[in-house]
Amino acid sequence: MSEQLRPEGIPVVVDDVILTTPGLTGTATVHPPASDGMRAAEDSTEQFRQALADADLTEQLTIEIASPEELDDAGGTRASGGDGDITVEVPAPGTGMGQLLLYAAEDGSLTWHLPDDIDPDQVPSRGGERRTYRVPRAVVTGAPTDSQTSGQRGILGALGSKLLKVLVFPLIDPVLGKVGDHFASRWEEKNRRNLVRWFSPVGFRALEASAFASTDWDRVRGGTALLFVHGTFSQAHWAFPGLPDDTMAELHRRYEGRVFALDHHTVSKTPDENIAWFAEQLMGGLTDGDAGVGPGPVTVDVVCHSRGGLVGRALAARGAELGLGDHLKVRTLVMVGAPNAGTALAHKEHLSKLLDRITDLVQFAPGGPVTDVVGVVLAVLKQVAVGAFGGLEGIMSMNPDGPYLPALNTAPLADVRLCAIASNYEPAKGSPLIRLAKDKGLDIVFGNERNDLVVPTASVFEVVGAPGFPIEGGDRLVLEGEVTHGGYFREPAVNAKLLEWLPG
Repeated sequence: MSEQLRPEGIPVVVDDVILTTPGLTGTATVHPPASDGMRAAEDSTEQFRQALADADLTEQLTIEIASPEELDDAGGTRASGGDGDITVEVPAPGTGMGQLLLYAAEDGSLTWHLPDDIDPDQVPSRGGERRTYRVPRAVVTGAPTDSQTSGQRGILGALGSKLLKVLVFPLIDPVLGKVGDHFASRWEEKNRRNLVRWFSPVGFRALEASAFASTDWDRVRGGTALLFVHGTFSQAHWAFPGLPDDTMAELHRRYEGRVFALDHHTVSKTPDENIAWFAEQLMGGLTDGDAGVGPGPVTVDVVCHSRGGLVGRALAARGAELGLGDHLKVRTLVMVGAPNAGTALAHKEHLSKLLDRITDLVQFAPGGPVTDVVGVVLAVLKQVAVGAFGGLEGIMSMNPDGPYLPALNTAPLADVRLCAIASNYEPAKGSPLIRLAKDKGLDIVFGNERNDLVVPTASVFEVVGAPGFPIEGGDRLVLEGEVTHGGYFREPAVNAKLLEWLPG
């Protein structure tokens, strides 16, 4: 059954859902899970369905708002703006279950929402028959662009309608028998790896890679080596695939094949823990029985993206105390989109906004690893939904008001050249990322502060009181325009700087 929405703000009952949509008209239909109507409405990808299954989430219902139209106070069509939120009241998830809502706007952009009538920390113990969600909306005008219909299809591929998908998940882990703090760390343990691997021109985009053996470490210390370190939610093989083949080939030539990467846990482990694990691998590889560690340190240049910049700085500033002794030296550290001064998205109250942005960045990226990234996003969301933040230390290390960054930013830094690449992202007209970033021209998290959608621009190169900062002059590149947090390495200017700063 379908019902016409009431733009004057009168609630409308559609099956067992109540919708209030001031300023918005259209036709609302509720689709049961796995029904033909639901599949036709959302046109979801197999990647999305697999991510839901991997994270143990199931679909409770989907609300489709077809032919949505914004109206002004006089009943005329409104071109932009709109202060009225969509209010959605749905059945509760049932005993022992948690619940989330995923909102897809007409352009395919996605945002995640928690019920606003129950505190997250009360979810495990509170029953009830209904849940209420308040979904802020911005007006999406015009027909879908060619880029959206060709190569920009999101994980809920249907465009032109609003979709509100209600998802449920079990609160009690069948193995551990408890709620909350373990969701993300258990997902990461199961689906992520700690690995030191080669990063060759023919293999750097491949998932499959062998762990380093002692002979590989011997090769690394044959001269200056180049280390790649990925960022949050990522892995090396899809953190840097935008690098052109000729850039990787030239870097491989300059470093005589000594180009490698670190895969590591980014959600549940701090950068210090990442480096402590890396130190165990390096020291084990350099040790030859009772003969001890061989002569000379390993010297590396490091290219790191996003939170990987904090890992790179921990390696340069705290490697000795984290287990490396004097057996590794960082010569040059290139930090791309690194939250050196933190990002507001790592505050507890903004975590869902971080997950919104990561979801959309990956779903609209060419060949983005949707299943992998949405899987970890869902694992973190399950914790946020029940007010559990333990086991998220890796994400919290980027919180500017948390304990990790002040300690890192006061650590003495040896003779290391610091280089920084940042972006001030401005979405193109018609981009599905406009609604995610802007509300009436203002970024919904960062306000007027310039940013790349995830990290403030200045956070990459300005850290008050930190050794080596601010990074200025020829060691700094700031991009203006359409370069998002996930799009740096496709840019010619970025590749030119990498080749300038990394001599081999």
